[in-house]
Amino acid sequence: MDRFLGIKRTFGLKGQSHPVLDWAWRIAIVIFSDLIGSISVNNFLTPAHILAGGVTGVAQIIHHYVHFLGVGTLFFVFNIPLFLIGYRRLGKRFIALTGLAIVGFSAITDAVTIHFATPKDPLLMGLYGGVLAGLSSGLVIRAGGSMGGTDILSLVLHRITGRSVGSTGFIMNAIVVLLSMFIFGIPAGLYTLVSMFATSRVVSSLMHFQQRKTALIVTDKPHEVSQLIGERLTRGSTIIRASGAYTKAERSVLLCVLTHLELSDLRALVYSVDENAFITVLDTTEVMGRFRQPTP
Repeated sequence: MDRFLGIKRTFGLKGQSHPVLDWAWRIAIVIFSDLIGSISVNNFLTPAHILAGGVTGVAQIIHHYVHFLGVGTLFFVFNIPLFLIGYRRLGKRFIALTGLAIVGFSAITDAVTIHFATPKDPLLMGLYGGVLAGLSSGLVIRAGGSMGGTDILSLVLHRITGRSVGSTGFIMNAIVVLLSMFIFGIPAGLYTLVSMFATSRVVSSLMHFQQRKTALIVTDKPHEVSQLIGERLTRGSTIIRASGAYTKAERSVLLCVLTHLELSDLRALVYSVDENAFITVLDTTEVMGRFRQPTP
């Protein structure tokens, strides 16, 4: 099925497929992400006394004092009230995949232990743990859910109060860092901060890894440029009629969405038709519709 619709548009999951296959693909991603998250906590962060962000970090703190309660179990218990809060206010698919991610991470973290050699340097342990945690969270988000915890609380508060989604997570993570410094010492708190930064960067990269751009091209030869874009880049474009605010002259603006890898080719072909064209490029975080990734 076209390599399962381009591996579901490279985890964008926007391709058309049978609903059962679509759900099976999302569930597989979530379970795989839970395994990665459990390795992050069990093999890197907890042994180095480095805390993960949000509810997982709180679970690690309590586990440090109450060893018979696993991190996964505590994570599950803390997420129960948050899940119930979000159940009525968030989308059905989102909350279903989030529930699966919570249960899967809790079970795998406590039941599965994968032994392999890890570095002794706490900085490396924090970086590797943070990268894996970010990979786990980012993949679940791309599948249409979340890892629970402060993600649910942030979204609910945003819908009720309009508060920024990131502010709640920032406050929670700041508390976790301070607790880490108090319990394990200032160096551990600093390593926790480094790990959280690595996590946030990986999540951000996964959310915007395609680096799509929107080009606005002001030209006197819109049809020629549009035709060349279609022939050379196999991209569609939209011609918008406009007028100059200063000159009052009627102009045409071409709108074209493409990847950052195609910008150089776009610039060359536009100026080959109209050397006086004006091009501005905007970052584009989301594209809905028939946007085809170029074949490698």
